[in-house]
Amino acid sequence: MKKLLTAGVALLSVATLAACSGKTASESSNKEAKASSSKVEKSSTSESKSSSSEKTSKSSTTSVASKEVILLTDEEIDNAKTIGDFKNLYGKLVDNYKKYAQDIGQQIPELQRATYTQQVEPAIKAMDDSKVQFNNMLSSAGSDDTLVPEQGRTPFLTQIRTARDSMENILEGVYKSIEEATSSSAD
Repeated sequence: MKKLLTAGVALLSVATLAACSGKTASESSNKEAKASSSKVEKSSTSESKSSSSEKTSKSSTTSVASKEVILLTDEEIDNAKTIGDFKNLYGKLVDNYKKYAQDIGQQIPELQRATYTQQVEPAIKAMDDSKVQFNNMLSSAGSDDTLVPEQGRTPFLTQIRTARDSMENILEGVYKSIEEATSSSAD
């Protein structure tokens, strides 16, 4: 059970890291978008929003043993081109992470659940706050249909991909720890 508490701390750490990473990425994108404002073009986001909505993460109803965590797909990340796409992308990353964190909380034995929740709640709040800050910063650079220039897009997408990979690895590790703890207590 000590592993589960350690997993909660790891989850807290990665959530906080992701929240900070999102803020840094948005500051960078905001500066570059303003610097390139003469190159900014308008585009319709309906096409990219619909393709983004068609892609979904794996359901959290899968068993712990076969849990594969997918927060964002590479295609979703690569398709982000406008300020609105960036907001949706980061929002989806945060929302999907929260769903998995809640699912993990439900799978932890009841005696450790309160401790896990205490450890994870501040990180989840930090992620929600970072999402609001991120959206506000991007809104100051233009409307949701403003196309982000390539030099602003590339660093952000690289950062979001790195954050996603780290978060997925941590979540998969937590699921594995839960599986191991469950199987060892069943013996």
